[in-house]
Amino acid sequence: MELILQFCRDNYNTIHHETRNYVELGLEIAQKTKREKDKFVLKAYQAFYQLYTEERKKAELNSKAILPGLLKHQSYTEYGLAVIILSQIEWARGNHEKAYTIVYRALDQIKFKKNKGRALIRLHWILGGFSLDLGEIEDSYRNYSISNRLCKDETDLGMIAYVKIGLASTYLKKGKLSNAKNLFEEALNASQNNNLWLAESRAHYEIGMIHFTRNDLRKAEDHIHESYLIREEHNSLPAMVSSLTALAEIDLENDQTESARKKLLRAHKICLEKNLRAKMVKILKLLSKIDESKGEYESALFLLKKHNQLEKEITKIEVDNKHQFLKLSYKAKKTEQDIYLERQSNRNLKNALDKEKELNDLKTRFVSITSHQFRTPMAIIQSNIDLVNMIIQNSESKQKVQLEKANKRIQKEIHNMVNLMDDILILGKINSGKSMSLKSVSTNLEEFCKNVIAGFNGIQKEQREMSFSCTGIAKEIKLDRNLLRHILSNLISNAFKYSDDNPSCKLLFENDQATISIVDNGIGIPEKDHPKLFEPFHRATNVGEINGTGLGLSIAKEYAELLHGSIAIQSEINKGTKVTLTLPVNS
Repeated sequence: MELILQFCRDNYNTIHHETRNYVELGLEIAQKTKREKDKFVLKAYQAFYQLYTEERKKAELNSKAILPGLLKHQSYTEYGLAVIILSQIEWARGNHEKAYTIVYRALDQIKFKKNKGRALIRLHWILGGFSLDLGEIEDSYRNYSISNRLCKDETDLGMIAYVKIGLASTYLKKGKLSNAKNLFEEALNASQNNNLWLAESRAHYEIGMIHFTRNDLRKAEDHIHESYLIREEHNSLPAMVSSLTALAEIDLENDQTESARKKLLRAHKICLEKNLRAKMVKILKLLSKIDESKGEYESALFLLKKHNQLEKEITKIEVDNKHQFLKLSYKAKKTEQDIYLERQSNRNLKNALDKEKELNDLKTRFVSITSHQFRTPMAIIQSNIDLVNMIIQNSESKQKVQLEKANKRIQKEIHNMVNLMDDILILGKINSGKSMSLKSVSTNLEEFCKNVIAGFNGIQKEQREMSFSCTGIAKEIKLDRNLLRHILSNLISNAFKYSDDNPSCKLLFENDQATISIVDNGIGIPEKDHPKLFEPFHRATNVGEINGTGLGLSIAKEYAELLHGSIAIQSEINKGTKVTLTLPVNS
């Protein structure tokens, strides 16, 4: 298998006649040995062979089918080959926008991949060719130059030769004949030494045309005739037309009109067979010129009219292509600008998030340290208050009653301060993004609610108590009891705190969820405070002197979400509040 793969990689540029047999053998081996990667690689070379043997539909279907597999297996060299096959086919059809899109999409696909050098050489090479066809010389030069730079450590001599030919072609268009000739000669030497007939024939042809431009007709004829022989040997018909036309021009310069006519008629026949309309334009003009020189004016006029009509059609196509290119260039630049702005926005967002995270971490550490630091003096104050309380109890002072009241007020504030520190620590842990360890156990929700409510009913003054009812088929729920206890304790405490009558709690089992509703007829919550109810430290504007920290609902909401549940509040000022906790039964 390795020998077959190496043969394909070494000979694909020569369109070797054994390629098809070797590929079929390799595919058979890959199928039997389940070598999926090798199968995709071999199909890429099969598609290249099909393209150059006029099996374009097969080459297209083959290339489309293997692109995902080549990407998956990181076979970027063959991925680039498949892409240029597809783009060349679309270009030949006149679908220039589609051809460009195929290449640009491929460049985007491998943008962040490693070992993509050969693919980039090929993709920029084909873009250079497209731009050259459209007369966009600077854009062509830029793409060929990128390919040429990437060829620095390349060992694929065929690829190097084609890149040099492309770059030389841009120098030719710029009028830099010496630069172009040097590169064509380098490509010719490389191709002759490695049996790369496609590159060799092209290099011969271009060097010949440079000599023709310089009026060195003998050298021009030698090189172009050599290109024709190579192309004829490999039945490369479209390329043969270019060689025949150039040789005919040399004949005309040497006053060999009959020889020129024969070559042009041969080229004309190939153009008709292969529908090579663009190449036909020059042939018709030269044939018209020959007939005119022989006094065959009617034939000359007929050929000239055909030439003019075809030239108009080709010029229109070229103008349309130019417009298409300009549209593509605009789209590409717009896309590039959009990508830049998106990246800039993402960088700014990332910086802002990093800064916010840093501030959050700092805040969390500060809150944690401060809370722990408060605990030490609180513990000392508490122990001293306990000591003072013992002294008061054993005292016969007339101020004993006042001292007991003062002592209770201090103990109450210590209790409130400790609770506040606990809440701040909990909220800090939640906001820091650290995951909380949940201990989920199967829980009888009805009994659990009753127990929590009973604990609050037992400490209320004036015989206040919360009523409880359960509707639906009771089910056990697997959840963290500590979190649920904290949620219920906060909601029940608020119901007693912000109302004077007896609040109620209703548990409803329905479908796949359990709903706990806690209702009071107290002071309610102003509508303007509703959007901020779950924000830390926010308290409604009508609470007056009622004690609270503004952290309870915020923590309750976070805990409810950890239990995969939710909290909703309905409230109207001076009419009361309904808080609904919804939990999934199957959590």
